[in-house]
Amino acid sequence: IIADIPGTDPKAGYVMAGAHLDSWVAADGAADNAAGSAMIMEAARILAATGVRPKRTIRFALWSGEEQGILGSMAYVTRHLATRGSPNDPPQTGMQSYYGFSQKWPITPLPGHADLAAYFNIDNGSGKLRGLYAETNPAVVPIFRDWLSPFASMGASNVVLRPTGGTDHVFLQQVGVPGFQFIQDPLDYGSRIHHTSADTFDHLKAEDMRQASIVLASVLLSAANADKALPRTPLPTKPVVTDPYGYSDDDD
Repeated sequence: IIADIPGTDPKAGYVMAGAHLDSWVAADGAADNAAGSAMIMEAARILAATGVRPKRTIRFALWSGEEQGILGSMAYVTRHLATRGSPNDPPQTGMQSYYGFSQKWPITPLPGHADLAAYFNIDNGSGKLRGLYAETNPAVVPIFRDWLSPFASMGASNVVLRPTGGTDHVFLQQVGVPGFQFIQDPLDYGSRIHHTSADTFDHLKAEDMRQASIVLASVLLSAANADKALPRTPLPTKPVVTDPYGYSDDDD
């Protein structure tokens, strides 16, 4: 499901936020990931209600097929951003395509590759947002700190360099697009809720989700109105095959 708040500059591209709409069948799928989907929709409602006219388009996505191998966002990547591998590669589906995606070469950017200035993902339950993972891109750290500074009193000012995985931003990263995940309060997400029959509506924290929606809306507006798109890491290249046990022939 895709929805846009149109930007005023057609040449400026767009920023994007997403969460996955599907879930495991054991319970409601409330924390994983109806909570993230609700935050995306509430951020969209907030921005639409203010009547903002951002420079870049702000796009909102609710992905399908995340639990089956991040298939929904992968399809978006390969249709609009970049392809990986040769057209002659044998087709892959499901988890086979998930595990094989990063091993396909070459990466071929599509015409829309440069248009996506930044993507922000929510998929860690209903806890408050505490900041952003910079996903090993140190150039964005001071930018994120600036964008989050108004929310220090709400506890959402942290920027952490480390990467995260296992959800809908990873395939954007793997084709050189700036994709990021928010830091969230864990609550009981990892200890009791994630992929269990206890993932029910009563575990959601409405006040925390309202805080998260406000922070997300502001970050999206900052990204949409930024003078420059976020710095990108280099496009991944195929690793050189080496022999870890090989020795040079010279005397050294």
